[in-house]
Amino acid sequence: MLDVVYLVAILALFALVALIAQGVEKLGPQPGAPSARTPGRGAQPPTASPAPAPERSSRSAQAPAPERGGDSA
Repeated sequence: MLDVVYLVAILALFALVALIAQGVEKLGPQPGAPSARTPGRGAQPPTASPAPAPERSSRSAQAPAPERGGDSA
């Protein structure tokens, strides 16, 4: 008899999860429906261009970092 109770409880749990999934799906955007959000940045004014990156020193361009090889333990 207890087996039947467990079986009914598991089926009820699956039905509850399916019901919640349907509700969540209805909350999401509908396919083909226009979105309330506008694409892109909208009517914001353009921002100033970022500052150029600082030049690297010639020393760092000539001497690359030493490579680490193998296990040094």
